[in-house]
Amino acid sequence: MPAKVKPVAKLAKPTTFDECLARFTAEQQAALGKLRQAIRAAAPAAVEGVSYGLAAFRLNGKPLVAIGATSNHCAFYLMSNSTVGEHEELLTSYDTSPGTIRFEPGSPLPSALVKKLVKARIVENEQLIEARKPAKKTAKPSKAKSTTVNYDVAKVLAELKKLSAEKYRQGMERFAIPNDNALGVPVGEMRKLAKKIGRDHELSLELWKSKVYEARMMAAFVGEPEKVTAKQMESWCKTFDSWAIVDTVCFALFDRAPEAWTKVNEWATRKEEFVKRAAFALLASLVLHVKHLDDEHFAAGLQLIENAAEDERNFVKKGVNWALRTIGKRNKTLHAAAMAVAKKLGDSDNATARWIGKDAIRDLNSPATKRRLAK
Repeated sequence: MPAKVKPVAKLAKPTTFDECLARFTAEQQAALGKLRQAIRAAAPAAVEGVSYGLAAFRLNGKPLVAIGATSNHCAFYLMSNSTVGEHEELLTSYDTSPGTIRFEPGSPLPSALVKKLVKARIVENEQLIEARKPAKKTAKPSKAKSTTVNYDVAKVLAELKKLSAEKYRQGMERFAIPNDNALGVPVGEMRKLAKKIGRDHELSLELWKSKVYEARMMAAFVGEPEKVTAKQMESWCKTFDSWAIVDTVCFALFDRAPEAWTKVNEWATRKEEFVKRAAFALLASLVLHVKHLDDEHFAAGLQLIENAAEDERNFVKKGVNWALRTIGKRNKTLHAAAMAVAKKLGDSDNATARWIGKDAIRDLNSPATKRRLAK
């Protein structure tokens, strides 16, 4: 019999800001305490909490910054892909990557620098909020008053029915998507409609309740990630009934929710096929969309992948394979770590693990992946 991979202890799941900091050494806590004070001074209205397992600050409902540490360093997470690059001249003496500044506990970041970066993040968030507001149109002389379309579930379903086609609905079966409660609307058309509607979390919750396949896809497209709670994630996850719903919800909504990383760890050990698929679809989506997370998060993800590699159920093994390949494409360090796992699985006596490993090796050694990493 092939040797089973030994399960590893679950990652700690802090629920408060202080619990996050309590995991670190006294020296790290002292350095992060100073960083915390500087952030508070720059953004006194910011609310402390937990996001992706990190001690995080939110302002006006939007992620602002986060702080944390690993065995080797402390870290200041800007939760933005651009702020570090825009202040590159001030950060030449620090180890940085997109969205993250690393520093030694004995050499805390200067308060003035922290305040400058936090203020920049506040401005960036304000600009994003402003950019999402509908543009004001110049009113044209007319006897009829112009009205704004207010979408509710009935209105969305009516729009979806107009876009539906029985031929498309029948074709869903070829892709292993149940169509008994579907209308038959292409994903591209759903995305166009979602763009017209905009983000509306209350509408998202109501659409999910309808149980219509396309309505649930729309729920993922129009939901507001920052408002997604652990309770909502668990409630939706229990009703997942296809890989398409799983992947869309994780890729379009759940991966930017505050409890995303916690759910990866929880769902990876669950027995239900689509719940377990969700763990690895969510892990892959985090790799693609959340740039401020350190490599340590995804190194832990590789251990989850190794533990699940012998699950032969089709949608689970493909989710595990997707997560492994995606982690390996994030950067050169993770590529090496993912290749090591892929090679180990490729040499396994277990057929499922062997398929996952060998397929990942082919993808991670491809010319396209090498060009991506070279950039």
